[in-house]
Amino acid sequence: MGFRHPSLDITGSISKELAGRCVVVGVTASASIYRSLDTARSLMRRGADVHIVMTKAAAELVSPKLFHWATGNRPVVSVDGDIEHVEMARSCSAVLIAPATYSSLVKLAYGIADNPVVLTAVTAMGYGKPVGVVPAMHEGMERSPQYQDAVRRLRELGALVIPPRESESAAKYPDPHLVARTFTSFVLRGFDMKGLRVLITAGATRSWIDSVRFVSNPSSGRMGVELAIDSFARGAEVDLLYGHMDVEVPHFINSYHVETTEEMADRIGELTSEKAYDVIIGAAAPLDFTVDSPYSGKLKSDASYSITLKPSPKTLKAIAKRPKVLISFAADVSTNDEELVKSAVEKAAKYGATFVAANPINIGTYGFASEYDRIVLVNALTNEVVDLGLDRKEVLARRILDFAVAQLRS
Repeated sequence: MGFRHPSLDITGSISKELAGRCVVVGVTASASIYRSLDTARSLMRRGADVHIVMTKAAAELVSPKLFHWATGNRPVVSVDGDIEHVEMARSCSAVLIAPATYSSLVKLAYGIADNPVVLTAVTAMGYGKPVGVVPAMHEGMERSPQYQDAVRRLRELGALVIPPRESESAAKYPDPHLVARTFTSFVLRGFDMKGLRVLITAGATRSWIDSVRFVSNPSSGRMGVELAIDSFARGAEVDLLYGHMDVEVPHFINSYHVETTEEMADRIGELTSEKAYDVIIGAAAPLDFTVDSPYSGKLKSDASYSITLKPSPKTLKAIAKRPKVLISFAADVSTNDEELVKSAVEKAAKYGATFVAANPINIGTYGFASEYDRIVLVNALTNEVVDLGLDRKEVLARRILDFAVAQLRS
């Protein structure tokens, strides 16, 4: 009688994006090896069937039994007459080496397949399968010209390199869930945005009433960050311009922080003067009003005050050089689709947007400060309306970018 391994119960608990796909996680002997366990399980939560291949040195650091427990599949530690590397490379959809030591990364770049992990990854690349690496090593090794050359070569070969996070004189393994989320996009779309330059705005801006109080809105910045991660994973050169955020900006995203709507508009003008962007996405929630004559100190709490709000500049109107595709977001209190579309069409005309992502405001359920949103996408060029439905912002971000890519191709 066959038994289902209990660890498989988490499969698809976050999403079904990788359902039906097998992903090989290659594990090498880095001090951050323990993080690959969470990475593997995060991929499983997105629906993947995860198989582990380890170097012998990695198996000495962490028992293969622990990876068997984590994934429900017995790890491969050595290749024998069953030529396991060929079977995995043929059967699985992608390979992620996480962590990738300096040695394994350089070997992969130059095809030195002397351990099961590199051997499997090289074979997978031969079959045209997506391969990603998550380097982790000492800071000096990461800064060496040999490392930089190997990374450059891997990118030229079509591999996704998820950069390490520099901290405490080490190039550390990033957050495992961020690794799994980024690699998921690469598995699903590949480098379909390679060569594109993308500018994304995210988060809320503020206008100060006095030295300690401000006017703002509950935007978390999550949608903008998801769009930035997806664009990076798909090969684009990404700039993220953000205000106040409740989510962390990934360390591998080139980012610029601003405080006010005026600062956001000014920086958009500067960036679009300096660079020609293929896609600009206004996912931020810049404050529509600015406090007129803010108090320079701290207002006393035992008195009443009146403040005057004046209109803030429209950030997307500050664009100097128009992109090929401009996507604006339009949050509306209405949940009526007809009114949402009407609001989106008006915003498209105001900014000359290619697409407008209309999203109803439903705080506490989806939209602001939530991992979920509901999007109705309006194509201003064709008047086509597509209801993307209610879903995780990660999934919606990918679908929005799909429309941008399709528009560029057309």
